[in-house]
Amino acid sequence: MDIVSIRRQNLTTLAGHYPSRQALAQALDREESQVSRYLRGRCNIGNKFARHVEKQLNLAAGWMDTTHHTPTPLNPEPLRDSLEQFIRSSPSPALAATIASLLNLLSEN
Repeated sequence: MDIVSIRRQNLTTLAGHYPSRQALAQALDREESQVSRYLRGRCNIGNKFARHVEKQLNLAAGWMDTTHHTPTPLNPEPLRDSLEQFIRSSPSPALAATIASLLNLLSEN
């Protein structure tokens, strides 16, 4: 991945931590339209803006230039299977009901 793509991906990752592009733009002390252009790839993120992002958000120097791997989502099936087995064999009906409720909530998301 080239530096332009890495920086755009990192800015996109940062944007995910804010409720809106406007909020990210405010944190960066930039216009929303400028941040939006960078996010959409209309403009390449140069050294000056990359360093500005790092400074404004208290990131380590060079953070924008480094690939940051996102954690791979875990497969919930083994845990779900174990919990369902526990529910069927639990000596405590109250505990089994609580775990079943939690399992249902997790399955909805």
